[in-house]
Amino acid sequence: MTDIDTLSLREMADLQQRGRLASRDLAEHYLARIAERNPQLNAIIEQAPPQRVLAEADAADAALRRGHPQGPLHGVPLSLKDACHVRGFHPSRGVRELHGAASEANATVVQRLFDAGAIALGLSNVPEMCMAFDTDNLLYGRTLNPHDPERSAGGSSGGEASAIAAGMSPGGLASDACGSVRVPAHFNGVCGLKLTQWRAPLTGQFPHDRSGLFHLSSSFAVMGRGVDDIALLGQLISGPDGKDPDTVPAPFRDYREQPLSALRIGVWQESAGPARPSAATSALLQHAAALLDGAAASVAEVVPPMVDEAFDALWKVLVLGGDGGRGWKQLFSRMGKTAFSAPIAQLLEWSGELEMSVDELRASLVMRDTVRHRLAMMFRDIDVLICPVYPDIAFRHGESLREPGAYRYVFPFSLSGSPAAVIPAGRCPDSGMPIGLQLVGRHWDEHQLLAAAAHLERLLPAWRPV
Repeated sequence: MTDIDTLSLREMADLQQRGRLASRDLAEHYLARIAERNPQLNAIIEQAPPQRVLAEADAADAALRRGHPQGPLHGVPLSLKDACHVRGFHPSRGVRELHGAASEANATVVQRLFDAGAIALGLSNVPEMCMAFDTDNLLYGRTLNPHDPERSAGGSSGGEASAIAAGMSPGGLASDACGSVRVPAHFNGVCGLKLTQWRAPLTGQFPHDRSGLFHLSSSFAVMGRGVDDIALLGQLISGPDGKDPDTVPAPFRDYREQPLSALRIGVWQESAGPARPSAATSALLQHAAALLDGAAASVAEVVPPMVDEAFDALWKVLVLGGDGGRGWKQLFSRMGKTAFSAPIAQLLEWSGELEMSVDELRASLVMRDTVRHRLAMMFRDIDVLICPVYPDIAFRHGESLREPGAYRYVFPFSLSGSPAAVIPAGRCPDSGMPIGLQLVGRHWDEHQLLAAAAHLERLLPAWRPV
């Protein structure tokens, strides 16, 4: 019997073509896991009808018998974050006031996964408005971390990460504007990939293709159990669609053809302040650096430029708005929304306290460009930066905004639009909770950071469902 939990997405498709596995086997496996685990974890909030999933799997098997494989995800079930349109499903972004009619068309990135042969398992949960690092909302409730139900699954892709960690899905679609794929990947012990900004079109993002200032940092992302899974999914959703004017036709190179011996690795961790890593996090970072030392061209400590400035620009302008809270209040007024989850209520309070002058706003937008340029200069001296995602293990529920400074490892690379991957590096010896590490690269060079990630993955403990 094939152990489905050990298979990569490519292996699932390959075994089907060789007649050693059926799409129905995969569908039954994941439907059974969802039935077993989801009532407790609340990761999948709108499940596809099981009979439809099985019918699509049977159709995929029939197509193979006729000699017509659909693509690299032929007959493979996937989950999809509640942040985009999926035909027949009811997107909400975790907001009761946005929950309504079923989507009539698929987001471009969703359609590309379906064109590759994927089957939808359902939509995964998010925080309200996707605006917190703890997945909880007034519509669907809280998603739990399968490693410890008392701890957060992260956000905003917390439902997606929890589902994958619990073995309810082998991978899926996520998004990242401020760390939304990277923090949940770290908290749940799975892999995540934030693509270079403007590599994948935002067409079909819910509720709007363009999300105001967040368009400057928002990117579709992917999650999976292994590095090869996120590499495949990332490649499949990439490229212009003729609708999003910003998407760039940059090639997505194969990480398997990138020699690790040619890569220069930088290692970064904060030595003080709210982002100073725990002893366990620091130890795993140093262990990863040692595993790369000798295999890569060089491994050296670095300090990225303008981290403080990058954090402030993203936090004050893109998150809080800098307008005394008027933008957020106008948005919620148009929705008719008067009740808020705790993180949104906190953001409204903080945004109301921050009124930037025109000169201050202009300076912050100029600062964004300066940060992007300085980080690009850093990546002339190194090829891949490895660092923590968050200074410690997953926090307890309700602590998403306890210390915004703890997100210093993810905010700068959201502002810069840099590609970034997260891989599970090990566990905290005291709690047993997973700890992930972030690998960041220069724009359009995902293959380099994925090559380094794959090297580490081969030497670290293998993924297993929780």
